[in-house]
Amino acid sequence: MLMANKRTEIVIIYSLDYIYTNLKKKSPTNFTFIQALKHLIHIYIITLLLACTSCSSNKREIKLNNDKWQNFKTIRLDQVLLNAKNIDEIHQQFIKYPQLYQNFYANMIRAGKKEDVLVSRLPEEVKSNLESFVNDSTIKSFLIEIQKEFPDFENYKIEIAKGLNRCENLFKYRYPKKKIGTFFSLFNADVHEFDSIIWIGLDMYLGPENRITKLLPNESLPQYIKDKMDKKYIVSDVLFGYLMTHHYQYLGDDLLSKAISYGKISYLMDLILPDEQKENKFRYTEKELDWCQKNEKYIWQYIVDHELLYEKNPKKISYFFNPGPFTKNFGQDSPSNIGIWLGSRIIEDFAKNSELNIQEILKEKNIQKLLNSYDPK
Repeated sequence: MLMANKRTEIVIIYSLDYIYTNLKKKSPTNFTFIQALKHLIHIYIITLLLACTSCSSNKREIKLNNDKWQNFKTIRLDQVLLNAKNIDEIHQQFIKYPQLYQNFYANMIRAGKKEDVLVSRLPEEVKSNLESFVNDSTIKSFLIEIQKEFPDFENYKIEIAKGLNRCENLFKYRYPKKKIGTFFSLFNADVHEFDSIIWIGLDMYLGPENRITKLLPNESLPQYIKDKMDKKYIVSDVLFGYLMTHHYQYLGDDLLSKAISYGKISYLMDLILPDEQKENKFRYTEKELDWCQKNEKYIWQYIVDHELLYEKNPKKISYFFNPGPFTKNFGQDSPSNIGIWLGSRIIEDFAKNSELNIQEILKEKNIQKLLNSYDPK
């Protein structure tokens, strides 16, 4: 299949100019006809190139199955906590999802042991612990605030379901339960997969300007985390977490291999969430993404000059991939996770200069081959 690119277009146009000039010399009387012919040929060639580009991009377009993603349902356990008439009602709803229930009771609200809740009838002590939690005035105010911010989760569910459906079509498997859940984590969890269902802790997305978020102590949630507790990241967070859990490809412990592994996840994010804002996929603001784009050459040169490309020592490279207020050694205007962003650029350039389909790109493990097409902007 033809691949349209600038070099091909330039060669064709120069060739046309050469033919046009010679025909003009030989047939000056037919100049108007020749000029019109030239324009027609130009239009034909450009149309052909655009068609070839479209053919190439179609190889990497993942279709949706409308009858599949539209069947997804949302489980609102945060609303159960707020609206249930008694603890028995809460228990009957939560016990349907044993992994989540155990983690919620033991690890999030820290009310007791995991095994305490997986019973048909709650012991009085466990019942009392849950009652103390849900009837606490502060907890009630948190749950009410979540309801104000998320009275309806439908739009988020639709975009998440579409992304998961594209995953199903690409990898030829089924997301098992066709359900997405929301819950209250007491600010301990954002996105997790329990009971083969993706669960979203909505308290972690109340918004950086929300009064509850502002009241949270920096000792438990640093300001850089609160700054990103934004609902605009929900869809990207869900799909990124899902891809990291099920499709992360380990290529090595050095910085370059780790960046490329993350880069493949970012490449998938672009394919399964084609309508999502680019910056959201990295948990960036527009300003942070702009910083990366403007400083790409500097980032690359720093890594090369400091001989970090093949460095495996976590102490020397972990800051490229860890969350934080910024990336160490790159100034306070830099965002965190620039190693992930750099990996996305490497795979982006490889895909752009390759005729491989999605699966072939993902299967490519030759680091040098993946790197050869990279051109720091």
